[in-house]
Order: sequence, then C-alpha cells, then structure tokens
Amino acid sequence: MILARYILREHVAPFLFGLSLIALIFTMNLLFQMLGRIAGKGIPLGVVLEYFALNLAWIIALAVPMSVLIACLSAFGRLSADGEITALRATGISPTRLMRPVLWASLVVAIGIGLFNNLLLPDLNHRNKLLMIDISRKKPTLNIEPSIYAFAIPKYVLLAGEVDQSTGSLKQVTIYDEHQAGQRSTIVSRSGQIKFVPEEEKILLTLYDGEIHQPLNREPNGYEWTDFDSALFRVPAPGMLLKRGTSGYRGDRELSAGEMLGRVRELEMKGGPHNQRRIAAFLVEIHKKFSIPAACLVFVLLGTPLGIMAHKGGLGVSGGISLLFFTIYWAFLAAGEDLADRGLVSPAAAMWSPNVFLAVIGVWLLWMAKRRTSLPAVGWVGERLRRLLRFQEGRSSAGG
Repeated sequence: MILARYILREHVAPFLFGLSLIALIFTMNLLFQMLGRIAGKGIPLGVVLEYFALNLAWIIALAVPMSVLIACLSAFGRLSADGEITALRATGISPTRLMRPVLWASLVVAIGIGLFNNLLLPDLNHRNKLLMIDISRKKPTLNIEPSIYAFAIPKYVLLAGEVDQSTGSLKQVTIYDEHQAGQRSTIVSRSGQIKFVPEEEKILLTLYDGEIHQPLNREPNGYEWTDFDSALFRVPAPGMLLKRGTSGYRGDRELSAGEMLGRVRELEMKGGPHNQRRIAAFLVEIHKKFSIPAACLVFVLLGTPLGIMAHKGGLGVSGGISLLFFTIYWAFLAAGEDLADRGLVSPAAAMWSPNVFLAVIGVWLLWMAKRRTSLPAVGWVGERLRRLLRFQEGRSSAGG
C-alpha cells in the first residue's frame, strides 16, 4: 500500500502539468481562431470567457488520456533514472506489480471521463454551437474612425471628418443612403450625433446644418435638394445586440449515447442508403465516447514499460514520446471514422482498433520490460551514432 501511494504520488505532478500544458496549447489555438470572428463586434468579456469555458470541456476530454501517458513516462522514467526501479526489481517486484496501482487509478479516470463524455459534454457542445451561431449573427459595433468610410450601419455608408468616440459627436458628416432600392441619396452636414439604442435595436442619428440630395423617380433627370437645420434619422440595426439562443437541432456530438441509439432505431425503421450512412455516423460517435476514455488504460500499458526502459524522466522526453503515440492513435481514429462513415468497416472496429493496436504494443513492451532494462535496439543505435561521430571527427582532423 505504501509503495502504491508512492508511485501514484509520483504521477500527480506530471499529470497535472501535462493536462495544463495541453489545455493551454488548445486554448491558444482557439484564441487565434476566435480573434477573426469577434474582432470589432463588441462581444462582452463574459461571453468570451463562456466561449472558452465551453470549449474547455472537449479539450479536457481529449487531453486527459494524453496526460496519463505523459505522467506514466515521466514518473517511471524518473524512478528508473534514479535507480529506484532497479532496487525494487532486486526485491522481486515486477513491472506488472509497479503498474497495477496506476492501472486502477487510470480505470477510475477513464470511467469519469466516459460519464463526462456521455452525460455532460453533449449539452456543453450544444451550448457552444448555439453561442457560436449567436456570435456569427452579431454585426460589428459602431466603430467609426475619422476620414474612413464606415459600413457598420445597414444600407448606409458614413464618412466623418472628426469623431469623438466617447460622446458619439461627429463633424463634417457625409452619408450615402441606400436603403431604398434603385435610389441613392446623399446627406451632408456640418455636425451630428450618433447613438445606438439597444432596447429598440436602432441607431439614432441626429444631424445639424445640412443638406439632402436625392433623385426624383417621377422625372428622368429630376433632382431634389433639401436644406435642414436639424434632422433625426432612426435607422433599424438588427443584429448589433447579441441575442442568445436557447434551443436548436442537436447533431451527433450534442447527444448522449442513449439519445443516439433512439435516433438509430428510428432511422433503421425508415431504411434507405442515406439513413444507413447516418446510422453509421451515430454509431461511430457512440463508440468514440467510450473508446477515447479507455485509451487511458492503453496509455498506462504503453507508458509504464517505456518509462522503465527509457531511464529518462524529463517532461520534454515524456512529452515528445507522448505526442508521437497520440499522433499515431489520433491518425488511426480519424482514418477509422472516415472508413466507418463510408460503410467500409464497422463503427465498433473503427473506433476500438487504435486501442487494440496500441494495447498489443504495450503488452509486448511490458513483456520486454520484465526481461531487460533498456529499450530494444537503443544500445545498438547509440553505438552506431557514437561510431559515426568518431568517424566524422577523424575526417575533420585529417582534413585540417
């Protein structure tokens, strides 16, 4: 029990570090993607934070299995590098016994992530989709720059020589009014005031000392010129206020396994090739909800022997090896999903084959770890590299 607690304690710090690092990388990628979508739209800070919080849900679901692999490689690599694994094996403790508490802990983590993926993540994904739809519908805010044409007001183009952003005061104003099809009016004024009224979703534009120039439809070359001391224009501006949706159609990643099975039964009753493809897509998503959490167990099988035989516990080495295996895992998963959606393989085989493939490699490495203290061929490769370096140094000396 003492040994189990000690081994698990060695895993906590690298697991949390790996989880934080992976989440940060994904979040930074989201940040750069979102900048283009929200630039100039005046999205409240609370909505932006909600967007990242909702996306953090699927990030955690993906990052946890990879963090388990990082933790195993780092913890067992550190124990091996410091000679503790050698001392433990000298007392008759096998790598399988060392792995046992980590395997049980990863089982608990896998069950938790599986429940999260099935019960909570679908609702969070749905809320995230609705939020992105709402953000995409929101029009840019009234950001008017001096001497630059502004297109924020629907069917109006506004140009102001001077702008006071704090008060909304304008000077030397020119407006091209295109709200009537086929008839374009031009409004010029010495000064004005612009204000957005959220309650009415309208822009109030008050102009002073100006003129309105517009053609007359009833006469081919008719033209009308109107002077005014002050004029108030109430311009509808729908979409400038962020409206939050509460419901909508749910896709496969926004449904629990039970809800998707219900959809599958409905589609099976209808029949047809198109519905068969939709059935395959639902079944793929059902299996994926549980195959990704199960990868936590697979990565323990991989990480334990790799860490023991690598003799290196640095997070850099652990992260590099983890990235390699997670890339292989994700490539298998993506390819399997594509094949299953096209009906070439069964959804179960497509989503579980990466786990089976890497588990077989893990069992083989565990078998190797019981019989040797280093990774296969590492010594041979290292010796060849040393010989190559000595050969290059000899050539350089001869050339000099």
